[in-house]
Amino acid sequence: MLGLWYYMGMEIYRNPNCKKVRGSHILEVSCAYCKCFIANYQKVGESGFVKMYNDRIIDGSIDFSQYHGALFCPNCGEKIATRYITKMDKKEAYMFVPSAFNKKRVQS
Repeated sequence: MLGLWYYMGMEIYRNPNCKKVRGSHILEVSCAYCKCFIANYQKVGESGFVKMYNDRIIDGSIDFSQYHGALFCPNCGEKIATRYITKMDKKEAYMFVPSAFNKKRVQS
């Protein structure tokens, strides 16, 4: 598997669709129920964090190279986000379920 590595006993997959975004900061997204790591994400701006574009996801405990209709926590199975295509720019994104995730800014 391309880009597979381990973090604290958990498989972490690199996202092959990831593109570096200038002026972004990195957020670590985790499950609100069991605190399991979900993904590292490049966030641009200071607005609310309600969706996650697929091409900004750096890596995660879910293999983002495969098609997912929704994201579920790999540890507890709770639904974290739903996949959709944005209307304006036709990009693949995941809309978060409110209060199903935690985010933490990572120092880079």
